Amino acid sequence: MTAVKISLFAVIFALPSFALELTAWKGETVNAFIPDGDKVGRASNGFGIKVGALKSVQYSQAPKIWRKTFSNALDRVVWDDNAATARVVQVNVPRKIKSGVYKFGDLRVKVLNRTITPVSKRTYHLDIWQHPWAIARTSKTKPFSKEHYEAMRPFWCELASLGQKVITTTIVRYPWSRQCTDAYDTMVRHIKMDDGSWKFDYTIFDEYVAFALSCGIGPEIACFSICPWDGGRIWWETPDGKHHSMRAKPGSKEYEEYWRPFLVDFAKHLKDKGWFEKTTVALDERSPEETKAAAELVRRVAPGIRLELAGNRAFDAFVGIDPDVYSQSMEHVSKKFFEYVATRKAKGLKTTFYVCNSPLSPNTFVFSSPDEGYWLGLYPAVAGLDGLLRWAYNSWPPKPIENADYAGLFAGDTFLVYPDGSPSIRLLMLQNGLEAAEKYKLLRAEGKCDDELDKVAKLFDAKKALWKKAPYFTEIREESDKVLNKTVD
Repeated sequence: MTAVKISLFAVIFALPSFALELTAWKGETVNAFIPDGDKVGRASNGFGIKVGALKSVQYSQAPKIWRKTFSNALDRVVWDDNAATARVVQVNVPRKIKSGVYKFGDLRVKVLNRTITPVSKRTYHLDIWQHPWAIARTSKTKPFSKEHYEAMRPFWCELASLGQKVITTTIVRYPWSRQCTDAYDTMVRHIKMDDGSWKFDYTIFDEYVAFALSCGIGPEIACFSICPWDGGRIWWETPDGKHHSMRAKPGSKEYEEYWRPFLVDFAKHLKDKGWFEKTTVALDERSPEETKAAAELVRRVAPGIRLELAGNRAFDAFVGIDPDVYSQSMEHVSKKFFEYVATRKAKGLKTTFYVCNSPLSPNTFVFSSPDEGYWLGLYPAVAGLDGLLRWAYNSWPPKPIENADYAGLFAGDTFLVYPDGSPSIRLLMLQNGLEAAEKYKLLRAEGKCDDELDKVAKLFDAKKALWKKAPYFTEIREESDKVLNKTVD
């Protein structure tokens, strides 16, 4: 029963100061809990309003081998469902509307005389990794068939509405080995001919990138990975269609013989497509030795191509690499790290942070308090970072609607949306934080309330936030919103 108590506790603390009274900027999307008994009226005046019921999902906080007892968390938001449970409302405020108070039944929306930047024009570097093969499984479609793309589109469009800037692509089979229910395959075929030469088929890669761009995701393209997990296992085909593999350590002769011809050809292909400047060769949580050897090869044989790195240890382990995009695990965000951020910013390089199966809080697990998502979304703006990385948008366990657990990971670590298209409350509260981040940026640019914004910034401390309980994050959200939503005449 612990999880149920945590979830309901979080719901109570996430309510607005006055029941069903929301404050918003023009063009903003706001998500909030609806108090019991209150009714939301029909949308009018150009507003978009959706009401949903919170459905429970089973989970266990214990490692898989100890999972003998389960709890339930209110996490899946089913729109237009009238079930007798906790409810959520999402309000999309029109961009062209007069400021003032608008009533929709018991819901009051106070629209300020401020307009938020359209999502597509924001600079916040949001990178939540997509998983096409998980969609293929749950939709029972052939990967990258017409039906598969149709099944993916609503999910990818939903992610684009949050400001997703990066398309997750693969350039080798199983870049993360088989850590997910559905292993990632490759979008690029590596074909080794009988004479030892190489051919590369970019058909799926090109189709998928074009599709993701059409959904509003991008324009960045992250390519995983020249440092695959499973000991650096690399894969290729022979003309007869058979798959072959071997382990090749970065820096070895075998490693260069495999990746050199690909990187040279891939760089040319990206230039031909007009994608070269927006593409990164991405490395995820690899050792400093592997990372440095891989980076050296990339820069030697494909000069100009961009590098991206997610580091699960202190940044100084990778000194000298200077990736174009660097994401630091939250546990290693420190005062010294921000000195590194300033140096990178002066060079025009992007720096973000990420959470994954750790820390326990703040995070986006099914048992996390919803306001942790708000904290994660707003934190990069107040800290001077470029954005946020989260590893899994839809890497679903076998039956996520029934049970959110997967392997030895905390429940919800692998997904933020459900296979039926329902968002998690975690995703919606993260969206609130992303909206808050844009407001913070715009107010900073005006320079009219720096003292108050400085007070907000002092509330956000990565070290102090680790392992905190729900009230800590709720207080920060409430104090932040007071400043970001001050009335403007």
